[in-house]
Amino acid sequence: MIAPHDPYPPYWRAYLPFFGLPHAHPAPHAETVRAGGWTLPLDRHGPADAPVSVLLVHGAGGYGRLFAPLAQRLSRHGVEVIAPDLPGYGRHRAPWTQVDYGVWQQALLALIDTEYRARPRPIVLLGASIGGFLAYQVAARSPHVRGLVVTTLANPCDAAVQAALVRYPWMRHSLPWLRPLARITRGLRVPVRWFTHMQHMSRDAALSAVVCADPMGGGNRVPVGLLASLFDADVPAPEAFDRCPVLLAHPANDAWTPVAISDPFFDRLAAPKRRVLLEGCGHFPIESPGLAQLETALADFLAPLRDSASRAQVVDLQRP
Repeated sequence: MIAPHDPYPPYWRAYLPFFGLPHAHPAPHAETVRAGGWTLPLDRHGPADAPVSVLLVHGAGGYGRLFAPLAQRLSRHGVEVIAPDLPGYGRHRAPWTQVDYGVWQQALLALIDTEYRARPRPIVLLGASIGGFLAYQVAARSPHVRGLVVTTLANPCDAAVQAALVRYPWMRHSLPWLRPLARITRGLRVPVRWFTHMQHMSRDAALSAVVCADPMGGGNRVPVGLLASLFDADVPAPEAFDRCPVLLAHPANDAWTPVAISDPFFDRLAAPKRRVLLEGCGHFPIESPGLAQLETALADFLAPLRDSASRAQVVDLQRP
């Protein structure tokens, strides 16, 4: 479905050529959803009556519309894909108190509950970048999540992960002071690229430049509190995580969050799990053959859920 009046500024179209799509590619259907105490802008892709919903979870350099090409590919496999903008990113304009990793969890949990009440069906979370770990934390807390797919699973509370995420070594020693500083500075916003290796977003320097200049994503200014909240999050123990199967579809050539910092956490998960390395792909996986491998791995992961949910729908329709 094409939105007749796309509410997004046109900058998102700068990403389309990197996926081999024309600049004039149709926009997805955009809407705004009330979920709990939040109003979340989001895109929808694919059939509304699909037996499975896939909820895309972006990281600190992205937003829902940035993933439109991947979402459209995925929707061809008989699922609906929902791509929200979390507070402070994309079309979501939020006060500084809502631009927080913990608040993002609450907003996603509320969105999942709202979607499930409207149309009860399995929900799969697909988390990209630090959205992968956010998706894990949400999956551990939501009874409606039936599958978890992540491109990274790096625990930001781990020292090795912090060393990979923060841009300069001295910043690691400043992490304990970020939360008190956030309370003092309140709404002070800084470019996210000052704090982390946004230049490693892609192996393609042109794509990294597009991300870093994007005022809705990687070029965004965020409150210091968001940076603080990334590193003091409550982390459910992976040994206790058996709620749903997990697919780690990790870019093989990720210079920002290499697979070696995701593996320790992934290996401890109690749930059924599979690990796929996307050949030739950097942190933002656009390269071949990795992008096609990602689509195939996602389709294979979703197929049993989709088929099981479709059979359940048929049974419900046949009941008197």
